Amino acid sequence: MIKKYAALIALLPLAGCYDSAPTVREICQNTPSMCSDLNDDNWCNSERRQLIFSRYGVSQNKTPENQYYLMQDLQEYSKCIELASTIEHKKLKQKQSNRIEAYINSQKNIKALANETRSSEHPLWLYWHWSNQGNDEALQKLLAMEGSKRMQTPELQLALATYYTKQDSEKTFKLLYNALRLYKEGDRINPEIPSTLVSMYLKEGEAEKAYVWSQVAWQLGQENLDKSSMKNIVTASEDEYSDWDEQAEDIVDQIKEGRFKGRYSSS
Repeated sequence: MIKKYAALIALLPLAGCYDSAPTVREICQNTPSMCSDLNDDNWCNSERRQLIFSRYGVSQNKTPENQYYLMQDLQEYSKCIELASTIEHKKLKQKQSNRIEAYINSQKNIKALANETRSSEHPLWLYWHWSNQGNDEALQKLLAMEGSKRMQTPELQLALATYYTKQDSEKTFKLLYNALRLYKEGDRINPEIPSTLVSMYLKEGEAEKAYVWSQVAWQLGQENLDKSSMKNIVTASEDEYSDWDEQAEDIVDQIKEGRFKGRYSSS
């Protein structure tokens, strides 16, 4: 559920090496095993690239957080390459075969990492095992940490918001806004947070706010949104769209620079 992202920028806080982060080519040349089980054509380039960076990040610093982001990137890559593997290459059958093999490898890697983290008490992994594998025991352990300082991270506030979405709208809004306030400059930003705000505001009938947050989510890389998709849902004048676009740009800048101070208001 928690999902995406500018590849190199996303790696930097994980690997902790701003000045010396290697390129994908360098990673693959120096450590072929990080790349050899992936597809070798042009399909899923951004997902493949991000996955390689995340693997490199874990190799440099194997923390539960880095492993969690690796799992996210494995899942994103797996979804993409699964679709690509169904597309037949008329001239080069080997290309399709390579993508099928890459998909199988991705599923094996997801299963292996899931097994490795099954007993983890880290809240990110408690969330993952509940949301992806229905582990209710993990959920209860996660909820028991709700008020703790440990839960004051964007990803974990989103995790709690995901749980409360169907139960407490106001609490969900507050958790999502708090998640965005917790970002610092240079952090890897999860576009699912503003994307969830879009859904929440649509449910509340707040069309203007839904549109603004859709533009924020789009600018931050949410894949199931594009710049004009919300215009099919929210009707407004071109001047209104322009004004809302400017609001969204300001919000994106604030989030990226770690100075977002917005709070939820029901009025």
